[in-house]
Amino acid sequence: MQLEHAEHTLETIRTLMDRSQRYEHLSGYSGLLAGGTTLLGCAVLGLKLLPFGPRLDFAVVWSAVFAVAFAGHLLVTFGRARQRGEPVWSRQARTVLLAVLPSFGVSLAITVLMWRLDRLDLLPALWLLLYGCGALATSFFAPRSIAWLGLTCLVIGTISLATLPGHAILTMAVGFGATHIGFGVGVLVAERREARTRAFWRQVERLAALSATE
Repeated sequence: MQLEHAEHTLETIRTLMDRSQRYEHLSGYSGLLAGGTTLLGCAVLGLKLLPFGPRLDFAVVWSAVFAVAFAGHLLVTFGRARQRGEPVWSRQARTVLLAVLPSFGVSLAITVLMWRLDRLDLLPALWLLLYGCGALATSFFAPRSIAWLGLTCLVIGTISLATLPGHAILTMAVGFGATHIGFGVGVLVAERREARTRAFWRQVERLAALSATE
């Protein structure tokens, strides 16, 4: 029992040291919200529910999707930080922001260029590629699931750009919609598994403390 307790203590120390260098405020609910709003946007465009015309419909829908997903992510992040009693604007958060800014800036430039060239059909694949690059850049300071998300977006974006040009709605639905929903579910499952593990070890510690006092 003492050996197991010592091993658990060392593992806890290693986990705390690792967390001090990583950004831990990501939530699976952010992924579910991003994926859900993306699929809703795909449905609106696919059914042609807006009256503005293809170009303006495209701009309105994806601007709204980005705004909702980003605002939801901020709310969830603030909530997790407050729940843990940690600052939101931490050194890790600043590091992640600096890592993702180049990809975000290039995405804006590419969006303007494709708008002027009237090649909006290529934008979803290009967004996926740049989003994947940004996610991989932040994966050094964030949970491992971010690396898998970035790699998945890169693969889907590459396939779409090389073999499915012109299928913007399909690319968005699979690349951003389904991918983020899968990411969100995976993160939530991992969090619950980790919570059960922590509860188990707390129970072990209580039993060990009771045994030591007897």
